[in-house]
Amino acid sequence: MGRVRDYSEIVQRLRALPRREWRVRQAAEIWGYPFFYLRRRVAKDAATVLLTAGIHGEEPGGVAGALRWLEGGEWAKWDVNWFVLPCINPCGWERNHRRNAQRRDINRQFRDTTDCPEAELVKRLVKGRRFLFTLDLHEDVDTMGYYLYELREEPPFVGERIVKAVGRVIPINQEKVIDGSQTTGLGLIRRASSAGTLKRRRRWPMAYHLFFNCTGHILGSETPVHFPLEQRAAAHCAGLRTALRAIAGRHR
Repeated sequence: MGRVRDYSEIVQRLRALPRREWRVRQAAEIWGYPFFYLRRRVAKDAATVLLTAGIHGEEPGGVAGALRWLEGGEWAKWDVNWFVLPCINPCGWERNHRRNAQRRDINRQFRDTTDCPEAELVKRLVKGRRFLFTLDLHEDVDTMGYYLYELREEPPFVGERIVKAVGRVIPINQEKVIDGSQTTGLGLIRRASSAGTLKRRRRWPMAYHLFFNCTGHILGSETPVHFPLEQRAAAHCAGLRTALRAIAGRHR
């Protein structure tokens, strides 16, 4: 499949971010594409939020949401440090393809050591870090409304608040079963399973690796691709804004 988008546009936008606020770093080159991560530190002892996007290349709304958030400046309102992986699958994003150049779904390569370079690099970048919460930006070609995954063992939960806020931006999925999972509220799939249940899964998504190694609170934001790109990006940002108000506000 040929190029559908130009990754150099992402590179230019990342490098145009204010240098006094953001450290934009190239961690490696994978399949000929520079792989970037971003950091912003407000204080050494401040909690850190992890924002990730673009692990599936045919989900451009997640990358658009991350870029909208980075360029919009709202991040300055919260006293948190930031760690951002804005486009985990540049090759797939440029070609509008779910998988990487190996034709592998990167988001199923996090259980054990593999030769999937994107997954191994992500694991190396987050190793030894602890995050207040993680928001992973995705899209779904089969849904006509937004929905959210929340992975956390015990309260406080924030999923209901996020879905309500995002519903002001984009329609919410009304189904009781979404992507094969029973919803626990309108547009919400809450996975508070025991560690033993999660560990029995053979092919781990990135969220499981992060849950067991870096954070106890995972949020997976899923926008419907049938709406305009800017609306989907705005929906992701509304979810992140609400999560910060609900969680980071307690950690000032």
